[in-house]
Amino acid sequence: MHELTGLRSVIEHYREKGEVVEIEREVDSECELSGIISALNSLPTTPGVLFKKVKGYDFPVAACILSEKDRTCQILGLPSSPLEFKEVFIKLTQNLIPPVKVGSGPCKEKVYTRDFDALKIVPSIKATPDDGGRYFQPIVVTKDPETGVQNAALNRAMLLRDNTVILNVRNETGVGQCFRNCKKEGKPFEVALVIGAPLEMYISGATKLPLGQDELSLAGAVRGSPVEVVPCETIDVHVPAEAGFVIEGVIEPPYELGTEGPWPEFLKYLSIPQQKPLLKIKALTLRKDAVGYAIVAGTKENYNLRISNDVEFYRYVKAIEPNFVIDAALTPGTAHWHHGIIQVKKDDYDFEGLQVHVAMAAFGFSVYLETITIVDEDVNILDMNEIDWAVTTRCNPSEQIHIIREVKAHRNNPIAGARELMDGSFVGKAKMIIDATVPWKYKNLKSGANRPVFERARFKKVDLKEYLSPHDHRRWK
Repeated sequence: MHELTGLRSVIEHYREKGEVVEIEREVDSECELSGIISALNSLPTTPGVLFKKVKGYDFPVAACILSEKDRTCQILGLPSSPLEFKEVFIKLTQNLIPPVKVGSGPCKEKVYTRDFDALKIVPSIKATPDDGGRYFQPIVVTKDPETGVQNAALNRAMLLRDNTVILNVRNETGVGQCFRNCKKEGKPFEVALVIGAPLEMYISGATKLPLGQDELSLAGAVRGSPVEVVPCETIDVHVPAEAGFVIEGVIEPPYELGTEGPWPEFLKYLSIPQQKPLLKIKALTLRKDAVGYAIVAGTKENYNLRISNDVEFYRYVKAIEPNFVIDAALTPGTAHWHHGIIQVKKDDYDFEGLQVHVAMAAFGFSVYLETITIVDEDVNILDMNEIDWAVTTRCNPSEQIHIIREVKAHRNNPIAGARELMDGSFVGKAKMIIDATVPWKYKNLKSGANRPVFERARFKKVDLKEYLSPHDHRRWK
C-alpha cells in the first residue's frame, strides 16, 4: 500500500520535503525534549523533529512524524478522506498479512545478553517535572501462552534501575489477557519492548483488533507485504527485524508490583499512580543506526496514533443498524476515545427512537466511551462547531439528553479515576447520550416562508472566480 519503509527513510523523505526539522544542539531528555515537542504542537502545522544530540545517549531521537493527519495518511499509503480512510482500513483488517519469520535482521547488529545496562543505552524521556520517572514508549510484543498468538500494543514503561522497568499492563487489552493467562498457569510473562520501528507498526499496535489477532499482521496489510520478524535472544517472542531497539524482558512469578506514574495521559492530566508489574530486562539488541522515538501524551501525534479507533468505532456502530447509521467518529479532543459522534438518517417515523437504541448499544465499544452525541445527516461530524450548533438548536435537554448512572469508566479520566482515591469505590461515572437529531414530530413543521423550520437558510451558489481578481482568488481559494 505504501512505498516508504523504515523509520529512517520516512524521516529523510519528509526532511527533504521540509516537513521534518533537525535540532543540532544537544537537548536534555529530561523535560527539555518534551518541552520542545509541546511547543511544536502549539504551531498551526506541526513538523516532525529529529533530535540529533540527546544528552547522555549515543543515538538520535525522532518525534512528531505522525502529528499531521495528511502526513500520517501519506506514510500509511491510505486516502485522507475520512470516510474513505475508514472503508479502506476496514478492508485491510479483513485481509491481514501474517509476519514471516527470518533468521536475522538489522535489529541484531548489536546483541547484549550480559554486562550491559539497557536503561543507559536506549533513549528515554521524562516528560514533565512531576513524572514518576523516565519512560520508554515502546511497541510491546507478547505471546499468549494458551494460543501461541502474538500481540502488539503500545504500553508505556517506567524506568527504575538495574535493568528493571515497570510495565503499564492494562487488563482490558491483548497484553493484559496474555499476562492474565500466564498468571493462571504460574508462568513467566515474556515481553519484548520495541522502539524505533517503522511507523505503520505504531499505528497497528494502537489499533483495537479483536483479541487473538496479531497487530503485526495489520502492519503487513498496510504495507502490502509481510513484516519480517526475528526470534529474540532470551525469550520466545518474535520481533520486527527492522526495529531500532529491542529490549527483552520477563515478569517472573510472583509478579512483583511497583508504583507506576504519574505520567501525562492523553487527556492532558497526570495519571493516577498505580501498582503495575516489574519487568526484568534479560537482553538488548539494536541496529547500529537506530533512532529512538518519543511520544508525548496529549499531542497531535498521540491522537493520530489512535485514528484507527475511529475506524473500529465506525465499524462497530454501522453493524448495529447499517441502513440507519451513516457515519461515526470519536472526537480528537478526547484522544479518539471518550466522546463518540454518530450520524444517522432518520427519514421515516419508524426510525424515531432508534438513534437512542444505537447510542446505548455503542457504549459496548469500549469502557473509555462516556458521551455519545447523535446528529442528522446534514451535520459534519468532524466539525465541533457543527456539533455544537446541532446540540444547541435541535436538542431539548429535558427530552433528548439521557443519563446512564454510575457505569464502569477508565481512570485516565480523573472525574472517574478520582473516586478510588476518595472512597475506594470502583472507577466509574455517569454516561450521557445527547440526541441532537430533529424530533420526528418537528420534521415537517413549516415556517411562515413555507420552509421546514429545521432546514438551514439557503444561499445562492456562486463561483468566486467570477468576482475576485486572479491574484485574490489564488490567495483565498
